[in-house]
Amino acid sequence: MKKTLSLLCTACLAVGVQAQTLMLNDFESGANGAKLEWGGTAEVVANPCPTDDNSSAKVFKVESTEFANVSTPLNLPEGKTLADYTGARLQWAVLEPSALQWVGVELGFVDTDTQDKMFQVATASVGVGAYDTWMKTDFTFNTDSVAKWMEAGHANSALLIKVAYGQYTYVLDNIQLIEKEQLDDPNTIFTFETMDLGVTPRCETPFGGGASCEVAENPHTDGINTSAKVLKVHGSSFSPVTFTEALPAGKTWKDYSGIKFQLCIEGEGFSWTPIEMGVRTDNGTHIKIGYGVDEGGAEGAAFGEYTPDEWFEVELKIDESLITAEAESVRTLFLRLMKENIDYYYDNLTLIPASTSGVISEVANNDMKVYGANGCINVDLQKDMNVTVYSIDGRIVASQLLSSGHHAIDLPKGIYIVNRTKVVVF
Repeated sequence: MKKTLSLLCTACLAVGVQAQTLMLNDFESGANGAKLEWGGTAEVVANPCPTDDNSSAKVFKVESTEFANVSTPLNLPEGKTLADYTGARLQWAVLEPSALQWVGVELGFVDTDTQDKMFQVATASVGVGAYDTWMKTDFTFNTDSVAKWMEAGHANSALLIKVAYGQYTYVLDNIQLIEKEQLDDPNTIFTFETMDLGVTPRCETPFGGGASCEVAENPHTDGINTSAKVLKVHGSSFSPVTFTEALPAGKTWKDYSGIKFQLCIEGEGFSWTPIEMGVRTDNGTHIKIGYGVDEGGAEGAAFGEYTPDEWFEVELKIDESLITAEAESVRTLFLRLMKENIDYYYDNLTLIPASTSGVISEVANNDMKVYGANGCINVDLQKDMNVTVYSIDGRIVASQLLSSGHHAIDLPKGIYIVNRTKVVVF
């Protein structure tokens, strides 16, 4: 009979459709360079607990005596570097008997030539699990750590994996790297495309009360959002939705003036609402740092009339006066739509750098600059590019392949979406 582990934190992902990944090691043909760096013994064995979650024939079994670390070579495709990957994914199971009270997992790098090591490149911990049961965990790399490792010129590297602590027995399988998305805006923090379908520890509804969220297939791809995956939310009791690791490494919230995202609400029932933005600290405290604004720029509704079951753009202002010392470096973001008992979707969460004037008046990246003017939208392109203009209700107003250079698109006064960027014509 399986005994349930009572664990401290949550980091397990539900099994779903695989995202774009690079398989580092599945152990089906042997160890393939994987080995125990220290702290016990390890070998390739028959899968001791095959299920629909993991029906592999062979896995890597580790009997740890003291903080065992496993390494597996980082054999990247030609032309690829660690900078092309946003994190790692692996399956693992703790085998009974093991004297554990909680399970943490840590990733690092080791230079296979010099044995130089870097620890805590990514960490996660599991809150609820069971012995002899396969779990799947996604990790997001610390971008600063990856950059430092690459700058040091480690030509031959391996991924370090440490599960839990002390004396325990576990198995590893299907170790993968998650490819970084090619994003139009480098400040985009959540698109959900690389996540598995189902419940994810990176997004939660901490108030409970019937509220829930999960990564789901996009049910409405005929408008401004054609993404394959989105975050589906069932709201209850004004519950916030949290997004872990939303603040980029090395940044504070004072580096940003706002956030923009796409929202889709199922069914009718209201014509406007405020949305609150803030951070959730490790001790569960919620600190408000941003909100929607009205036409005069004061705090107000984040949006007005909307069309049910269609995506539309929302922008919230980050108010620097609300960013306390406790809040400024917290990496977990929350968004709180102030309505009860509704179903809705989030997608394409993008931070607005404080150094820009804000996406409503001007947005720039390496290839494209868009800004509103009197009676037109100005588009400056560094290369030939498809440019599509949508009305705020999702209708295509103009769509054309434009050559590099400056273009002015004449339009009536109003709010438009240009390649995911909100622009005001006045």
